[in-house]
Amino acid sequence: MGAITKLRKYLLARLRRGVLDYAADGVGVWGKNLSFMHEPKFAAAWAKSRELNKEGWVKSKRGVPEVAWRAHVACWAASRGLALEGDFVECGVHTGLFSVAIAEFLNFAQQPKKFYLFDTFAGLPDYALKPAEDTGRTINDRKYFDVFDIAKRNFAPYPNIELVKGVLPDTLSAVDGKRIAYLSIDLNNVVGEKAVIERLWPQVTPGAIILLDDYGFAAFADQHDMWNDFARSVDRVIVTLPTGQGLLVR
Repeated sequence: MGAITKLRKYLLARLRRGVLDYAADGVGVWGKNLSFMHEPKFAAAWAKSRELNKEGWVKSKRGVPEVAWRAHVACWAASRGLALEGDFVECGVHTGLFSVAIAEFLNFAQQPKKFYLFDTFAGLPDYALKPAEDTGRTINDRKYFDVFDIAKRNFAPYPNIELVKGVLPDTLSAVDGKRIAYLSIDLNNVVGEKAVIERLWPQVTPGAIILLDDYGFAAFADQHDMWNDFARSVDRVIVTLPTGQGLLVR
């Protein structure tokens, strides 16, 4: 661990103890209204999602990541889609940390829509893997494993949620010809995300939210640049959120 990283961790710990009202997921705030974190419907949905997703994060030293603010944004974005024509699509699911929260928050089993969840359910595809120079291990070795059975269990109560296993964009034929009222993209690689949006953009209903999970994180600068290029090509501007997410409106 470098000296700068140690200093950052030290300062953040001090701020958490003495100043900040909220500090998690690289976000620290004070003097803000955080009542959304405790709103009963969202709080219950997020608590259930965290519990159901524990098994999928056993390789992580910290367990399920504390990303409640991102989950809140996802629930809001998806809720807008209920009034729009089309189904929901999430590209990059793992065991469903955000999509379980959305399904619980929106009581999705009772909604007249389908929710398509696309993933390898076993980490990044081969084309996106870069072995670490010091160990030769990939992110799949360090973080991921086959979680398909866990994901199936998590979404079993929802007959209108369909898991689509495989490498994107090849599996997008599952939504050919369908309108999309909510789209989430979190593939952790620029090649896959570019291919997905170029394929799905014409199907996204005007006014629908496209939620970009990696957009504002420094480690994903190539995705940030790609998305900005794409947004300019369709005459749009992406909103950058302090959570690291990006919001693109069709």
